[in-house]
Amino acid sequence: MSAMARVIQLPAARRFRPGSLRPVQPGTTLRCLVLASGPEWVAVDVDSGALLRPLASSVAHGAPLDLGPSLSTVSFVIDDSSEPFDPSRPEAVGIAPGSIAGLGAPRRRAVRQLLGKLVTRSPAAPLLGSLGPSVAYSDLEGDRPSVVLVEPDHRPRFGNGPTGPWCQFSLGDRKHALPLHGRPEDATSRTGDGRTHRSSRRRRHGPGAAVPRLLVVGFGAPRGGQVPKVVLGAISEPPRR
Repeated sequence: MSAMARVIQLPAARRFRPGSLRPVQPGTTLRCLVLASGPEWVAVDVDSGALLRPLASSVAHGAPLDLGPSLSTVSFVIDDSSEPFDPSRPEAVGIAPGSIAGLGAPRRRAVRQLLGKLVTRSPAAPLLGSLGPSVAYSDLEGDRPSVVLVEPDHRPRFGNGPTGPWCQFSLGDRKHALPLHGRPEDATSRTGDGRTHRSSRRRRHGPGAAVPRLLVVGFGAPRGGQVPKVVLGAISEPPRR
């Protein structure tokens, strides 16, 4: 490959179908845009519009699987997994070992169009189908999404408290305070007391650096019969290409 970054052409936004069922056939190769990075990654299949998440077992066992930074594009092959269906993450797929490959840099405009199609259009509706910060595992049947992309009413706040990183945001005038998973340092810098520190953010990202405008929110690992809502990632404006 030449020194110049390779550019991948994404499908036109009109072909994007949010809410599509995830591909399940083992051996299928998918092209995806990464929405949240880290072991608890979230991606969207750019050819179908289906959201994808890792199998719960791969996250629980600490498998060193990372698709790369958010808004990057990758391809991988669906693995033949015998893991039972998990109603708390119907989007889960297994990835064949060694099949992840980077596809190059997507165009800024194409990424913005795809994200615009993917953002929930009902911000006033209960987040992930419930009003509380968690839902009973027994109430889940796997017939509704376990992860969504939302655009908060205002700039989200990030911090670090006694129980770990957190994110506060408002959606449809409803306030939410949820645990933050993934890579919080990619979202913004924080002070030791948990407050967002603007000058620190500028030092890290430069003057006028973009702040997260979209959040990836999904169900976390079940605990005590409850499935908590967590912020899995934060997305700023896509970089210029």
